[in-house]
Amino acid sequence: MFKPKLVAFLFVLALILAACRPAAPVEPIPTSSPAEPTLAAASETPAPSPTPTSLPAAALVNGEIIPLSYYQNEVLRYRASFAEGETPPTDTEIQTTVLNSLIEQLLLAQQARQSGFTFTDADVQQRIDALLTQLGSGSALTDWMQVNHYDDAEFRYALKLSTEAAWQRDEIINAVPTAVEQVRARQIFAQTQAGAERALTSLNSGASFDDLAWQYSPETGGELGWFPRGYLLYPDIEAAAFLLAPGEHSGIIQTEIGYHIIQVMERSDAHPLTTDARLSLQTQALAQWLEARRAEAKIDLVLP
Repeated sequence: MFKPKLVAFLFVLALILAACRPAAPVEPIPTSSPAEPTLAAASETPAPSPTPTSLPAAALVNGEIIPLSYYQNEVLRYRASFAEGETPPTDTEIQTTVLNSLIEQLLLAQQARQSGFTFTDADVQQRIDALLTQLGSGSALTDWMQVNHYDDAEFRYALKLSTEAAWQRDEIINAVPTAVEQVRARQIFAQTQAGAERALTSLNSGASFDDLAWQYSPETGGELGWFPRGYLLYPDIEAAAFLLAPGEHSGIIQTEIGYHIIQVMERSDAHPLTTDARLSLQTQALAQWLEARRAEAKIDLVLP
């Protein structure tokens, strides 16, 4: 009941592109093809990355462009990602989602470079060569690129940018500790205010919280388990829990699903996070980082 809604917003370029706030899932890269390498094969002169002077821009982020063609092709990739029969967002919603995702990706990439991470054109070529070896041909990759609206230069640009962004994303989420302050709590849950008031009256008259919790929730006994701050779906319940000492219980807390009385059973300054809880905190950490970075960045939208 109280597990958080996790944001799962993953940029997929099959086996090789690893972005952080993706806009456009694309078709998976095929695993084999009999043809010879073509467009993305190794070369002595890799295609250059787009620069502020070489391409028109969809937006500028701290003076660095998001190429207009990259944005337009991401829109196509995102639109194509919806299954047949699925109602896609409106064109305006798609365009907004894609542009915001690309802005956030570039902010992450810029911070990665400032932090000393480097991913050179030679590294891009090495990654492509490894992929070609894995696929057994360049034609498979070339065909995939054409279906997904990539040319060679844009594919290299996307690979470089997404790798930088992924590195910075990992720096942010890995900074979330594995153990934090947590409480273990249980609840008496009633669907009506009258039921909750009866339970509170019984508690104040000396009834056992444990007995009432099992009476009101026969399957779980009202167990909520261990949770950190920022994890529960209902902030009022979480806030009340962190104000209580072990053994204490709250008054009646109303939420959109009913009425709750919370008791804290244990608390710890550094209790190990569950996988789900750590993912939730990591998602929050990334979202907070991006919000703060966007607030301080110079972002110029060139699109009409």
